[in-house]
Amino acid sequence: MTLRLLVVRHAQTDGNAEGRSQGRRDVPLNDYGRRQAAAVGERLGTRRVVAVYASPLSRSLATAEAIAAPHGLAVQVDDRLAELDHGILDGMTSEEMRRDYADVLARWRDEDPTDLVMPGGESMRDAQGRMAAAIDEIMARWTEGDVVVVTHNLAARAFLCLAMGIPMAAFHHFRMDLAAYSEVERLDDGGWLVIRLNDQCHVAELVSGGL
Repeated sequence: MTLRLLVVRHAQTDGNAEGRSQGRRDVPLNDYGRRQAAAVGERLGTRRVVAVYASPLSRSLATAEAIAAPHGLAVQVDDRLAELDHGILDGMTSEEMRRDYADVLARWRDEDPTDLVMPGGESMRDAQGRMAAAIDEIMARWTEGDVVVVTHNLAARAFLCLAMGIPMAAFHHFRMDLAAYSEVERLDDGGWLVIRLNDQCHVAELVSGGL
């Protein structure tokens, strides 16, 4: 059997629906998010899941619990799976950020964002480093089956850039949608083979009241 990693983004919160930045703020799933979590749990219910890990934030934990339940597993928490620390931008809308931090947004959008530290927060390089360290340790505990990691948008994309062997700036060119998952296979040489990216078929038919 192969050893695969399923990287899941948490389901929807009111902050997502309102278009607000969500870093380390602990915002719970909303009603639609709970439906999304149930859908991804059902989708992965037929997989050979051997472990489920999550960041400590409640939106991630609730999504992970919906995935773990069909397999009779307990969710294991790892602080390193948390979202990029947005610092003082956390909770702001894009309009508020454009008004108050236009220079930061311009650098984020138009320059290499790898080492851009969010004001009072961290950089994508920081996030990638801790995600990679956590995932390496997690995967070393298993020899086969599907290991699920429930995390967040930018943290997931930072790791996936590493798994795909592409520059960090390329994270602007692919998505990791709410309650979607990406699948990578652990290779014998320690590298990764990407099997699927941003699969959200299980939530495509749900009707949302927000984004």
